[in-house]
Amino acid sequence: MAKKIIVLSLATAFLAVGCVAFPEDGYYDGRYDQRYDQRYDRGYDYRTDRRYDSRYEQDRRAWERQQQQRNRLELERKKQQLEQRKWEQNRKNQQDWERRKNEIERQRAEQQRKRVEDERRQRNEQNRHKAQQERQRIEQQRNKAADERKKRAEQYRKERDKDIKKVSDQQRKIAEQRRHNWENRR
Repeated sequence: MAKKIIVLSLATAFLAVGCVAFPEDGYYDGRYDQRYDQRYDRGYDYRTDRRYDSRYEQDRRAWERQQQQRNRLELERKKQQLEQRKWEQNRKNQQDWERRKNEIERQRAEQQRKRVEDERRQRNEQNRHKAQQERQRIEQQRNKAADERKKRAEQYRKERDKDIKKVSDQQRKIAEQRRHNWENRR
C-alpha cells in the first residue's frame, strides 16, 4: 500500500513538473494572444445556439419561478410577522385595557368601601351622640326625680315636724290644762 502511494505521488510530481516545464503555448505575459482569434468561430454550430438558448430560457424560467416562490414566501413570512405583531399589539392592548378596567374597578370598590366606612362611622357617631343625649336626659330625669324626692321628703319632714310640734303643743296644752285642772282641784 505504501509503495502504491509513493509511486502515485512520484507520477503526479513528474506529470505536474512536465506540464509546467514544457508548456505547449509558450509563456503567457498577460496580453491578448492573436492565435485564439483565428480559431474563435471555427467549428461553431449555430443550430446548437437554440439549444443553449432554450436551456438558458429554461434556467431563466426556473430561476424566475424560484424568485417568485422566494418572494411569495418572503411576503407570506412578512405578512405572518405583521399579523403576529398585530396580534401581540392587540393582546397587549387587551391586557392594558383589562389592567385599566381592574384598576378602575379596584378604585371604585375602594371608594365604595371608604364611603360605607364613612357612613358607618357617621351612624356610629350619631348613635353615640344620641346615646349620650339619652344618658344626659335620663341623668337629668334622675336628678329631677331625686330633687323632687328631696323636696317631698323635706316637705314631709317639715309637715311631720309641724304635726309633731302641733301634737306636742297639744299634749303640752293638755298637760298644762291637766296640771292647771289638778292645781285647781286641790
